[in-house]
Amino acid sequence: MVKESYNWYYIIILGNNTTKNKNNFNILSVTDLISIVLPVHNEFLNLRSLIEEWDSELKKISKIQHEFVIVEDGSSDGTKELIIELEKTFSIVNLSSEKKRGYSKAVLDGIKASKGNYILCTDSDNQIKVNSLIENINNLPTGEVFLFGARTPRNDPIHRKIYSKMFKILHDLLFNSNLSDPSCPFVLGQKETFKKLPDEFLLKMREGFWWGFVAVSKKKKINFNEVKIEHFKRSEGDAGYKLSQMPGIIIRNTIGLFIIKLSNF
Repeated sequence: MVKESYNWYYIIILGNNTTKNKNNFNILSVTDLISIVLPVHNEFLNLRSLIEEWDSELKKISKIQHEFVIVEDGSSDGTKELIIELEKTFSIVNLSSEKKRGYSKAVLDGIKASKGNYILCTDSDNQIKVNSLIENINNLPTGEVFLFGARTPRNDPIHRKIYSKMFKILHDLLFNSNLSDPSCPFVLGQKETFKKLPDEFLLKMREGFWWGFVAVSKKKKINFNEVKIEHFKRSEGDAGYKLSQMPGIIIRNTIGLFIIKLSNF
């Protein structure tokens, strides 16, 4: 069985009180609510510091308010109990589950549960920090565009970086996204844009969700605006798939890409 360890943010920006700048990006103009939705699996060592950091920094922005929506996904390391403790201090909606949904399904469940105009999806293993959102708070994409991060530099195990470089060659040949980092888990867009992507095909890449997300977006003629973001080395917990798991992942992800490419939707 493949062991998954992940933790995601979905930042949902609620409200319609925004203005546009000359580059056709939305700018927050009055108080908005940002709901931070985190699918979480076995992140006991990271969750407390993550919430404390994001909560502290977002409170410094007078134009927005925020809440945390935690989509806990069958954790067994004390994460469930930690969330209950954190509820006493922070604004948290606790969506714990005994049954493990898996990475991709948790992402989609978070998107469907969101109520806001905008969703920001990013890893919450403390490799991507809150500043990556703050630096782009006045660059909210409008229309059929996703703001997409590029980890600069990427601080992951060498086997994952090698796999990404090799897989990107195939991905570029099939979909030509013009993204330098098409598996980066930092994606910001309007909820209406996310809703245009069919779940059936997003679930074809269960072990490479963002590769599939970019592929499906290109098929739906949705564009990307790529921005550099700082990426930190994971300090706690498992860094994801192990080297021994990579051959099977490569085969399954390759099949998934071709299914997306050859399908009509």
